[in-house]
Amino acid sequence: MTTPTASPTSTTPEVDDATAETILYGQALDVVIAERDQARRQCRSLEDRTARAWARVDELHLAVTAAEARADRYRHQLDLANTERARLAEEVAVLRAAAAPPAVLVCRSCGCHDLLACRDGRAWATADEQVAAGVTPTGGPLCTACLVRQAEVLAEQRRPRWRRWFGV
Repeated sequence: MTTPTASPTSTTPEVDDATAETILYGQALDVVIAERDQARRQCRSLEDRTARAWARVDELHLAVTAAEARADRYRHQLDLANTERARLAEEVAVLRAAAAPPAVLVCRSCGCHDLLACRDGRAWATADEQVAAGVTPTGGPLCTACLVRQAEVLAEQRRPRWRRWFGV
């Protein structure tokens, strides 16, 4: 190979082929090394960010685990409270049933009851007394005053029409 010679008007120094290759490869190697260093810096940066992210994931996992443990504890306490509430409700129902006042009987005819009896009512008519008087015992209790009244009404209805008409 021949080296080019500089013309008298040229200001650039003469460069041989070996020097040209060194300069060419040296610049290329510098670029490659710079890119490699930049890639390493980016990789370290990503590794640092990944490490911080995993640390945050660990913190969140611990927080969630603690929250789930608290939720389980509160759920257990709630179950105990609901069990106790159900037991107390059953106990209250039993006590109310035991302390309930006796049922108040109400006459099916006049509406009188144990606390406010009608004037002539002295007692409640039994089913046998109602059958004997000709009154059907279905439909609820009947006071003795109403039993007498209903027996008179039924007897009047059983009389023949002409006797009722003429008052005989």
